[in-house]
Amino acid sequence: MPTPLNILITGAEGQLGKSLRKTLPADVKAHFVTKSNLNLENNGAIDAWFAANKADVIINAAAYTKVDQAEKDRAAAFAANDAAVRNIAAAAGKNQSYLIHISTDFLFHGGFNRPIDEEQKINPVGIYAESKAAGEKALLDAAIPAAIVRTSWLYSEFNANFMKTMIRLGREKNEVRVIADQHGSPTYATDLARGLWQMVAHMRAKRPQAGKVELYHFSNWGVTTWYDFTTAILGIAGIRTPVEPILTHEYPLPTPRPAYSALWPRKFAKEFNFPMRHWRTALVDAVNAYKLSEGVF
Repeated sequence: MPTPLNILITGAEGQLGKSLRKTLPADVKAHFVTKSNLNLENNGAIDAWFAANKADVIINAAAYTKVDQAEKDRAAAFAANDAAVRNIAAAAGKNQSYLIHISTDFLFHGGFNRPIDEEQKINPVGIYAESKAAGEKALLDAAIPAAIVRTSWLYSEFNANFMKTMIRLGREKNEVRVIADQHGSPTYATDLARGLWQMVAHMRAKRPQAGKVELYHFSNWGVTTWYDFTTAILGIAGIRTPVEPILTHEYPLPTPRPAYSALWPRKFAKEFNFPMRHWRTALVDAVNAYKLSEGVF
């Protein structure tokens, strides 16, 4: 029997962190950490952790994700999304750990009309997107064995997210108004977690190329709008509240959202032999998992 892999997972209390714990393989020894027990903005804390522990692979699921708040708190966004990535990349290089860094579809602002692959040049708009772009550049500059996995419209039965908010509003309101002119690809966090574990298993069998940072996109198959996503959520949940489509300018926010940021995950699916599901199929599982975890229906 092979020796269990040691995996360090940051952002343990986030949607992805909890989903990685939920889907943890038997042949993995995982260290789930939060900022309170491993502050990635503090090099001394990182060095102390590695002095006491080993990590064959690091999955960096920690991030500053308050998109609109970032406009008022640039320092916090760049500390978590840029400086922290530099620090964990340096530690990964020193300790010969493979680093998987989670990034975002928010990097793609522009007039896209087809799912976006890894060859597309990024165009970050807003402090949050700029901080995530800076973190990606930090990892690319580190030139260590690593991967950047961009994902989009992440939701789950855990924490606050769009799916849970729509279910709550559908139960509380007489009508739900949702933007219908922004397109993207919903991603069930459990599917992303399973994909990352599959990625780790493949890397164990095939040693990654030294000094190369690979880039992958991960979402469930399919393109939709927030409006259509909401109607599907409420339909699966058995909630009959009407949903009114609105345009972006009718719901102004401090930070512009990408008009089209649907990702094309074919490279990930093929390279790691991962059976990517359609977002509607995954959504059924997510709603049912929410029912079981919260007992809200």
